[in-house]
Amino acid sequence: MKDIQFNTINTRIRTYEEKLLHKNTYERMFAVQQAEEILSILQETPYGDFIEENTSVHDFEQLLLAEQKRVYDNLYEISPNRQVIDLFSLKYDYQNLKVFVKEVLIDKDLSSLLVPYGSVPLSTLKELVKVRHSEHVHEQMNACMQEIFQYIEGYHEHHALDIIFDNHYWQHLSAIANGNEDFQLLVRRNIDVFNISTALRSHLMGRHKGFITAVLAEGGTLPVDKLVETISSSLDDFVTYLQETPYKLLIDSSYEEIITKKTLNDFDLWKDNFLMARLKEQKIIPFGPWAMMGYIYAKEIEIKNLRILLIGKINKIPEEILRSRVRETYV
Repeated sequence: MKDIQFNTINTRIRTYEEKLLHKNTYERMFAVQQAEEILSILQETPYGDFIEENTSVHDFEQLLLAEQKRVYDNLYEISPNRQVIDLFSLKYDYQNLKVFVKEVLIDKDLSSLLVPYGSVPLSTLKELVKVRHSEHVHEQMNACMQEIFQYIEGYHEHHALDIIFDNHYWQHLSAIANGNEDFQLLVRRNIDVFNISTALRSHLMGRHKGFITAVLAEGGTLPVDKLVETISSSLDDFVTYLQETPYKLLIDSSYEEIITKKTLNDFDLWKDNFLMARLKEQKIIPFGPWAMMGYIYAKEIEIKNLRILLIGKINKIPEEILRSRVRETYV
């Protein structure tokens, strides 16, 4: 890919960035007493296009899905290379595949759990699950379906399905990034963060070494065998190893919570903030796909923040707790 491909698009992306929610908007939402007041604030933003007079605050998920779908549909339309968008939307394809497979297993309509966007149309994914092969999807998806149903038919249980799906997702993502240094950097960084998170969760759950080896993804910059070796030895060995990598700040920021509370709430927040900070560093690059990649991730985090705020206000969560859970913004 030549950097010049994105010259015109990057100018447009800068205008989209101006419409992202700013800190003063978040401050107004933190300050409200009733969740309904957040909808009033959002009416002044792009989300207002999906808020009707009779829209209930309890229907916020449909509002967020509608805005996210609009963003993805628009970016697919204007991007000179759809693979930039695929890097972010592919996870929704695999999320939807999980839903379609579960529908088959329990013989129940689960369409309410589907996400209305991704790199592949829902109709194609549904057909793929039905016939287990499609000429309209990447071969990695076909391989995924073959392994999923071989496992189901061979073992007659479903416990390992998420591991199979995740392994194929990361392989598929790496295949998209293959041959492009910018894409590979993004994917490897995300694989590293996934592996650190998964290793920590597995350790706190008391999982054995074989399980941890199975759930970690290949393709990051941190060797899987080193991660497995250190986390299987002790949490301190794992942390010491990570302190010699670019992920030192990430692990140091959440170490106390992991040790004292045996939870990863702070880690999840710092994980998102870490990835946001790296994209902020690269958004100033005037050429190439980084501006678009930064904007997509910023929008995803914005929607996650709104979900946290709306759920929090509906459930009367104190403001200081909400502030501690909202991620850093891009603007």
